[in-house]
Amino acid sequence: MKIAAIIVTYNDLDNTKKFVKDIEEYSIIDRIVVVDNMSTTIGVFENLQKLENNKVKVIRSEKNGGYNYGNNFGIKYLENLEENYDYVIISNPDITVTQEAISHCMKVIKSDEKIAIIAPRMFNKFEMPIRRSSWKIRTFGLDVVYSTRFLEILFYKILRRGEYSEEDYKKEILEVEAISGAFFIARFEVLKQIDLLDENVFLFYEEDILAKKLKEKGYKTISLNTEKFIHYESQTIGKTLNYYKKVEQLYKSKMYYHKNFNNINIFQSFIFGVLNICRKLELLIEIPVRKILNK
Repeated sequence: MKIAAIIVTYNDLDNTKKFVKDIEEYSIIDRIVVVDNMSTTIGVFENLQKLENNKVKVIRSEKNGGYNYGNNFGIKYLENLEENYDYVIISNPDITVTQEAISHCMKVIKSDEKIAIIAPRMFNKFEMPIRRSSWKIRTFGLDVVYSTRFLEILFYKILRRGEYSEEDYKKEILEVEAISGAFFIARFEVLKQIDLLDENVFLFYEEDILAKKLKEKGYKTISLNTEKFIHYESQTIGKTLNYYKKVEQLYKSKMYYHKNFNNINIFQSFIFGVLNICRKLELLIEIPVRKILNK
């Protein structure tokens, strides 16, 4: 069984170099493809190319089309190599994961052909488990609550229904609906069956769309909770998009997801539009407060 790893990076040279240096020693991984997603910082791509060897290949995407586009660019590159990979690791560059964790994931995914995706549980840099390592597929009602900070606070208990509990995470093998795109292992053939990752979203909702497609095909997604990976969250998104642009991108992806995968009606679309305006008004207060707290 051959395994390839795809690492999509954007203006994140240091984390990418560290991660590649870590995993290139892992015998379980046969090929590493670093996709520079059209970094704008001078010298990033040229420095990434210095990582190349018999195992590591650095390529540059034709445009910055988002996270899914970058991963698909890497997947298509692997297909053109005709090296017949059975599994592919999709990973952010700001990750730490052990070979043992990957090996354990491989043992579980091989045990059941209906498992399409598996990942260790995600932890933060303080080695504390992250609540949204995996979650239940977003519904219209849940996303109404997620639309503004006020609603999140007011209906916090409803939000928690869309997440898995600590009791759930006590299970070694937990079948979940959606899992973080920061790091996971997927069956190569299954990704091809669902026409790869959806490039219609630039950012946000990638995992929920993937979850919907896999569920429709009858595949399972597994969180292997006895293993973990650390996600340092390098804040590339925050450096690239300001708060208002991030909210607007979130709204665009939300509308695409719900129109195409949840079949929302005109009235529901209108509600999301109104709540998007409310969220932008919240930022008039939230942004100054964040700046004060960061000082």
